[in-house]
This record gives sequence, structure tokens and C-alpha cells, in this order.
Amino acid sequence: MAKVTYDFDLIVIGSGPAGSLAAESAARAGKRVAVIEQGVLGGSAPTVGDLPLQALLSAAHAFGEARQAAPFGIRTNTVGYNYPSIKNWKDQVVRRSGVASTGDYLRGRGISVFKGRAHFLSPNQLSIARRHLSAEKILIATGVSPAIPNIPGLETVDYLTAETIIDLIRPPKTLLVIGAGSTGVQLAELFAIFGTKVHLLESKKRILPKRDDEVSETLSDIFHNQRGMEIITSASVVSVKKESPLIRVNYLSGEHEHSVKVEKVLVTTGRTPNIDIGLENADVEYDRSGIHTDNHLMTSSRSIFAAGAVTGRSESTQAALAHGKIVARNLWGRNLVTIDQSSLSHVIWTSPEVATVGASETSLVREDIKFYRSLVPNSAITRANVANFSVGFSKVITDHKGVLLGATIMAPHAAETIGIASLAINKGMTAGELAELVVPFGSWAEALRLACAKVR
Repeated sequence: MAKVTYDFDLIVIGSGPAGSLAAESAARAGKRVAVIEQGVLGGSAPTVGDLPLQALLSAAHAFGEARQAAPFGIRTNTVGYNYPSIKNWKDQVVRRSGVASTGDYLRGRGISVFKGRAHFLSPNQLSIARRHLSAEKILIATGVSPAIPNIPGLETVDYLTAETIIDLIRPPKTLLVIGAGSTGVQLAELFAIFGTKVHLLESKKRILPKRDDEVSETLSDIFHNQRGMEIITSASVVSVKKESPLIRVNYLSGEHEHSVKVEKVLVTTGRTPNIDIGLENADVEYDRSGIHTDNHLMTSSRSIFAAGAVTGRSESTQAALAHGKIVARNLWGRNLVTIDQSSLSHVIWTSPEVATVGASETSLVREDIKFYRSLVPNSAITRANVANFSVGFSKVITDHKGVLLGATIMAPHAAETIGIASLAINKGMTAGELAELVVPFGSWAEALRLACAKVR
């Protein structure tokens, strides 16, 4: 039987973190690789996602901290901002990332780059711009797009998404944010710091419903008391109507209908996987949450893998990078590696930052798994005193043997501190072992160490 020949050894659909990493690894191994991208080369994370949002939040937090610096003896009455300059800063950050040269970077490593929409014709063949391409292996890393809810009248107004609001040339005077998940709370805080009156609406009983109660309660207090936000929970939007120059939003809270007029409406009700690529022709199983994969990131079709947010496992950039590394090893490897979701951290870039890793208290309660918890408020450590910032806490969760199952840190620079807990979970360490770690005196990490020391 004649050996089947293909145009490429690997075709990657999507040039974001997962796709680019896997493509580059395969090319270094001498494979013939092609990348297909329908949108912007480099993916959404560095162009309309994490990178520009973090740039804007960094500016907002610098402004907010400067305004609150009077206790340190700093004169704050003349602190101000110029939003077009802040937007220029965001654009400069994106330019400095080098994302604009992604195409040249990939080609320089011997990878063929095709622009356009890919569509499966069979498990090993794709069409793109009236051209057919085939490969022994295919990786789907197409990411996600904003999910737009079916709200009467929404399509008649100029609503914003997380991808479009970052390009505003000025903060709106009033803003309704529909959806208080990670993206919603970050953008709500961003514009509240710059003076926007923000109404934050969530259908669940609390903001950040996927995080533990302490996180939701603490952030709600900060948003209401310090940022001047109106927090609306257990609510659903009934209709949206343009009433020039404003937008009227009617929503149901309890048994009563209310309305609010705002300048802008931001929709952050989740994301939907980009799976309209003919998966049926490739025998790839999927549902509305994403493409089904096993723990090796292989789909139901043995020649096709999927990685990143399109799998529905996680939308974070760090998860996409981890997926890219796993796929790169599993495409032709004999000793397959699996995903370790337990040590992948997640960060919400509010002030204070919220960083989590491993199992949450909420998930363990839901699954009826016995656990032990230990929480230390930031007010108990030296750093809170010298920084004049005592809000937040560090919490660890262990099993009956003291082995660390999860951690939540709500503090400045929590994104850096959570790495300690992530490593401990990855290595199967106990809270007692982590408590023996010598951390710098006056660091935020002291709260995490103390929380571990309290575990008995």
C-alpha cells in the first residue's frame, strides 16, 4: 500500500499562544509546518485581550495609588490624567510586544503562514481561500470570541465588548457592565478609577460567582465603598433601548423591574469557542462549551489535537501556553504527557489582585469533598502596615493529610506570590512544608506562609 503524502506534517489553525508555541516547537524538530490565521496574527491575547487590558489597568492603578498617597506625606491635590495619552500608552505596549511581526517571526523559522478562514474537508484536509491543504497532524487553536446574549434591543445600540472598549478615546460618564466575571470586574474597576459612574450587573447572587465567597464580598465592598459603583446582583436585563443621547436598560431584580440610563453598555457575559470550521467533516466531537479532548489534548479524531480556550478548559493565556507545550510533545511523542490543571493559576488584575490556583472551597463543597481551610488576613502581616493597605487575605485548602489542594491570595502582587502555592501543589507538598519556607520580611508572601502554618 502506497504511503500517503501530505503538504505538511502539521497545520496549526490559530496563531495565538498555544498555536504559535506548538508550531515553533514542531518546526525546530524539523517538521514541515503551516499556520492558518483568520484574524490578527499573534492572536487576541496581545492585541485585544490580556496585554492591552493589563496596560490600561496598570495606568489606572498608578493613578489610583497616586490619589491615595497622602498618608505617606505626598501631595495629591494636583494628580490628574489624560486619557488619550493613556490609550497611547496601551498602544505602545502592544507595539513593543512585537505582535505585529508575528508573521515574519514564524516565516523566519521556516513556517508557512496562510491568512484566511480554515474549513475541514476531512480529518487531514482543509480548505482556505479556494485552496486545499493537507497534513498528517492538525492542531486547532482558534480561541474564543465574546458571547453576546439575546437581549431585546441590544442590537439597536452601539454596545461595547471587552475587545472594543479598550479603544475608547475617553471614559464614558456612565457605564452599565452586564456580567461580573473576571473580565467584567476588571473593566468595571478600570473605568470607575477614571471617574465613570459604573453599574455592575450580575445574574448570579454575587459578583465573581466562580470564586470563593470571601473574594466576592471583599471586592464588592471595595467597588461600592471606594469606587462608587452600584452593584446589582440576582438580576437579568429585560431590554435595551436607545434614548438619545443615552441608553435605557431595563432589568429585573427579584420581582421588580428597574431601569437605568447610561452613556455606554458593556457586555461581558462570557466567551464562545470559535468552532465554525467544519468539525463534522473531521469527525471531531464538540459542544457549545468547546472541542472535546482527552488529557493529552487529542480530539476524537486521532490526527487532530486542540489547545487553548477553544477546548473549554480555560481561557487564560498561561493555560494556552501550557497547552501548546503539551501538544508539542504529544503530536509525535510516544510517552504522552497530560494536563495538570491543578497547578495552573488564574489572576484577576484588580486592586488588590486576586490570584487562585488548584481547587476552590466552592468547588470542593459542591463535589462533597472533605477539606481543611486556613485564612490569614493581610492586616496580620508587616507589609500591610508599611504599605497602608490591609484589605485582602491569603487562604489555603488542604486534604486530611495537610497536602495543599488550592490557594487564594487577595493582595497587591498576588500574581507573583501565587507561584509559590502553584509549585507546592505541583510537587505535592503539605502546608506544613510550605510553612517552613523563609520568605522576605515585609513581603506579602508572609500571609501565605502564616496561613499554611495555621493548618493542623
